[in-house]
Amino acid sequence: MGSFPRPLDDGLPTIITSRDVRASGLSPERLRAQDLEHLDHGIYLRRDATLRSWQSLGLPEPGHRTLPDFLAALLTLHPSGVLSHETAAHLHGIPMPHAPWLHRDPSGYRTSDLPPVHITVPKGTKRIRRSGVVDHRRKLDARHVTEVHGLRVTTLERTWLDLCALGYPWLLDDLVAAGDYLVKHPWHPGGRLPPLSTVEQIRQAVDQVGQFKGKRLAKDALELVRVGADAPPETKLRLALLRAGLPEPELQCPIDPDDEDSPETDLGYEDCRLAMQYEGAGHRTAEQQTRDVRRDRYAAERGWRTLKANVDDQREGFRSFIRQVRRHRDSWGKT
Repeated sequence: MGSFPRPLDDGLPTIITSRDVRASGLSPERLRAQDLEHLDHGIYLRRDATLRSWQSLGLPEPGHRTLPDFLAALLTLHPSGVLSHETAAHLHGIPMPHAPWLHRDPSGYRTSDLPPVHITVPKGTKRIRRSGVVDHRRKLDARHVTEVHGLRVTTLERTWLDLCALGYPWLLDDLVAAGDYLVKHPWHPGGRLPPLSTVEQIRQAVDQVGQFKGKRLAKDALELVRVGADAPPETKLRLALLRAGLPEPELQCPIDPDDEDSPETDLGYEDCRLAMQYEGAGHRTAEQQTRDVRRDRYAAERGWRTLKANVDDQREGFRSFIRQVRRHRDSWGKT
């Protein structure tokens, strides 16, 4: 009659590794017991445990489809590793381009049904040979490592720099939008919240890292980062206006600066009383529509015109929207 396997320690994680087993004093044979499911080399699932979902952490499903507890197990197997690049960006909530989940290899780029998990490990470390994982062997200062949802990740600033090194699809405008996300003051019913980072903190990270692939692009993007864009389309509208030769608009522009209760418009030109709004999915709620109607009425009462852009305008590079802006400014004698 066979003996029952030794019970697993309650302190062990949901997904355990061979390293966890050795640390708890269990034999390698214990990994073959029926209460464990072999998921990948050195990684096992406790059948009695409940896995954390991305939804439970308040995050959307990532392109790599790897669950948080599996990432934790990977980090246990590679204790010098840190989640980085797009994997870290997802954990930090940094907005992504439309198609960021690409599998990259030295021969070029290709799309993949299983986009990679990115892990940065120190130079000289043995390469990680695991399906669905891309390792980056680079120097990583301890100042550039933090923890999110119990997972070791690169800091916001270092993550942004790593995105600058990836190339396509992280183009200049997407990097500026990601930078704007880091430095914005998030909207809250009780008032704007402090930013996640600042331009100066990102600039310090650039200096601390030294020479790296994408440094020139990072510096160019950082010069265009501004405080005040609440979403990537607002960033891209601002950049489109600049490239059209128009003045840089004010972000979160108050309709009446002398009124402390004045509503703000996404972008604005006070010199010609033009309010510009990007109408994304967040404007479809009844509560937001009420705020929008009141803001537009407030603006009209004070002689402001409101122009609204949407996803169709963004798809065409805001060309027709820019023509309307230019005509309005011309009518005011502004260039």
